[in-house]
Amino acid sequence: MTDRVLGVLVITLATAQIVSAQAGTWPTAVEELSLPSLAGQWYEVAAFGSWSHRRCNANTRFEWALRDSRTVDVRSSCATGTRQEVRTGRLRASAGTHRGRLAVRFAPAFLGWLPAAWSDHWVLAVGEGQRWLLIGDRRRSKLSVMARFAVLDEASYAQAIRVARIQGFDVDRLVAVPQLGNSERPVP
Repeated sequence: MTDRVLGVLVITLATAQIVSAQAGTWPTAVEELSLPSLAGQWYEVAAFGSWSHRRCNANTRFEWALRDSRTVDVRSSCATGTRQEVRTGRLRASAGTHRGRLAVRFAPAFLGWLPAAWSDHWVLAVGEGQRWLLIGDRRRSKLSVMARFAVLDEASYAQAIRVARIQGFDVDRLVAVPQLGNSERPVP
């Protein structure tokens, strides 16, 4: 066996072990989650990893409207460098005991049957009075702190960051999402 082939084999095996280890230690989503209580407007306070986060630079918001016991219609909006962008999608809860494991789709409805059209949207923590949510994915490549307020208080934000760090997320990648022109009042 040549050194090159041996090197490729070693790298492949090491990568497989890392992926296997990470797959066995997924983050823990909340066990109980009431979708109806999550309906309404949410502000994104800080985030990393989402495709939309590369284009959006401020005012990222989500409007969740309950469709049925396991499905929510989602309207996402944000400011890009030149305009306000709006997308619509669907959020669905897992059946059974993993209620905090949600999946989101912004692809067209006719592609909804494809597993690749859906991405993890796991609720990792819910703040007191459901004032904030910590949402991530199983691969720890996306993370978002969302709040019912345009500005989240420091203690709540610190609590969300602690949970994310314990769950193995690289919180140093989080980028604050400015909510320009908004007050600190709760959303009605």
